[in-house]
Amino acid sequence: MSNNPRRVALSVINDVLNNDAYANIALNEKIKSEHLTELDKKLVTQLVYGTISKKITLDWYTKPYVKKTKKWVKNLLAMTVYQIIYMDRIPTSAAVDEAVKLAKKQGDQRLSGFVNGVLRNFTRAELRSFDEISDSTEKLGIQYSMPVDLTQKFVKAFGFEKTLKIFKSLEEPSRSSLRVNTTLTDVETEFAKLSKEFEVEKSELSPTGLVAKSGHFADLLDFNDGLITIQDESSQLVAMALDAQPSDKILDACAAPGGKTVHIAEYLSEEGHIEALDLYDHKLRLIQQNAVRLHQADKISLTKLDARQSFEKFGSDYFDKILVDAPCSGLGLVRRKPDIKYRKDTTDFENLQKVQLEILENTCKTLVNSGTIVYSTCTIFDEENFQVIEKFLAKHPEFEQVPLTHEKADIVKNGCLMITPDAYHTDGFFIAKLCKK
Repeated sequence: MSNNPRRVALSVINDVLNNDAYANIALNEKIKSEHLTELDKKLVTQLVYGTISKKITLDWYTKPYVKKTKKWVKNLLAMTVYQIIYMDRIPTSAAVDEAVKLAKKQGDQRLSGFVNGVLRNFTRAELRSFDEISDSTEKLGIQYSMPVDLTQKFVKAFGFEKTLKIFKSLEEPSRSSLRVNTTLTDVETEFAKLSKEFEVEKSELSPTGLVAKSGHFADLLDFNDGLITIQDESSQLVAMALDAQPSDKILDACAAPGGKTVHIAEYLSEEGHIEALDLYDHKLRLIQQNAVRLHQADKISLTKLDARQSFEKFGSDYFDKILVDAPCSGLGLVRRKPDIKYRKDTTDFENLQKVQLEILENTCKTLVNSGTIVYSTCTIFDEENFQVIEKFLAKHPEFEQVPLTHEKADIVKNGCLMITPDAYHTDGFFIAKLCKK
C-alpha cells in the first residue's frame, strides 16, 4: 500500500483505541517508519489527536446509522466525521471517498459499501444537537468526549460549572512551555532572543518559565545547547518547592524523563548530588540525555530501582531532601495526551493510591531529621493527592506538613499547590511538602 496519510493515521488510531498503545509513542514510531512529506506528517498528527480526543463525540454523531460493526470500521468512521466537522480545508466528498477506498483496502467490498452508506446518510442529515441529551452530566461527557465514569467523577469533585470550565479548556490547543536554564543564561536574555522569532510571554506561574502558542523549540540551537528546555509551567514549581540548597544530597524517587531532576540539579553546587531512580533502562537514558544537554550530568547518578526499595538500597539518614513525583493517573495531562482518559488503569484510584503510599512509606526512612519531602502528581483528584498526604501524616507523627505559598492565591489549597488545567492553561498538577521533625 502507498503511504496514504489517512491509512497511517487509522493504523495509529486502531493501535491506541484497540490495543492500548500510547498515542505519542505509536504516532512517532509510525511516522518514522513511513515515507511521508512534512505536510502529510502534519495531517496524520492532526487526524490522530483530533479523532482520539473527540472519539466519544464522533461516535455519538454516527450512532443513528451504525448498529454493530468492527472496531476499526468505527474508528475509520470517527476519523472521517472528524474531517467533515472540524477540518474545513478538506472537502466532505474527498473525506468520504478516501474512507471508502480505505475500507476497501482494509476489509472487503461489503464493508466499503457500509462505510459509504453511513457517511452519505450522515452528510445528508442535519448535524445532531447535544440538546437531544436530557441528562446534563451525560450531555457534558458526550459534548466534550469524556467517558461517563470520569465525567461523573469530575462533577462530584469539582461541581458542574467548574467541570465545564475544565472540559472547555481541555479543548483548546496546548501551548509550548519552556524553562530557562539559569545556570547558563537568564530569563530576560532568552525572552528577548526568542521574541524575535516567536510570540513569547513570561509565565504567570514560574519565574523561570516562558510560554508560546506554538513553535518547534526543540529544533533551536538554544535548546540543543541546554539554555532552554521544554517543561510545563506547573511542573517547574516542583524544584522551587523542594528548595534545594547547594550541598544537599537529594533522592528523586521516580525521576524519568528527568525534567524536574535536571531543574533541581541547577540549584546544586559541586558538593550537592541527586540519586535519580527509575524502573526502566530506556527511561534512565532519557534522564541522562536531559542531564547532558543541560550540563548537569556530573551532579546526577542514575539507578535502576523500584522507589519502594530505596531504604534497602540507601539505608536511613541518607538524604537531605526527597522528591516523590509519584506514578499517577495522569489526568492532569489530558490536553496533551487525550488517550489517557480511555485507559482502564487511569481510574484505578485505589491501586494508584496504594502504590503512592508505598513509595512515601519506603523513601521517608532514608531522610535525615529536619529533612523535607516534596510529593507531586500530574493529576487533580483527591485520592491521589490530599488523601495520600492525610493518610501518610496520620501514620507518621514524626512528619508535619510545610505550607506552600504562591503569589497566585487561587492555586493554593490547604497548604498545597493544586492547579486545574483551566486556571492558567497548564497541565493539572499537585504539590505538597512535608518535613521530618
